Amino acid sequence: MRALAILGKIAEVVHPAEGSFERSENGSIVDAVIGIITRHPMQQDELERTLTHWSAGQVVETLELLKASGKAQVVERYGKLFWLAKPAHFPYTAVTVKKEKL
Repeated sequence: MRALAILGKIAEVVHPAEGSFERSENGSIVDAVIGIITRHPMQQDELERTLTHWSAGQVVETLELLKASGKAQVVERYGKLFWLAKPAHFPYTAVTVKKEKL
């Protein structure tokens, strides 16, 4: 709401994406995650909901593996955790998240 109050008259304020995201039923969970977060950052809870085809244990293990390998990163922005491909960049207000927060 703050952005809308400040910028509403001069710019369109775009809110975070909601809804489901397409993923391959036949691909690996690693490919699914990388495919999603390469296109756009995704909140952790949305990513977990998208990956319900796999067990919760597989999802947690894969996310930890991707972060440790450097293929993915997690940043905290506006109190929410976002997953993004490693080459991606959030502007100055992002904070990289330590493992214990995941």
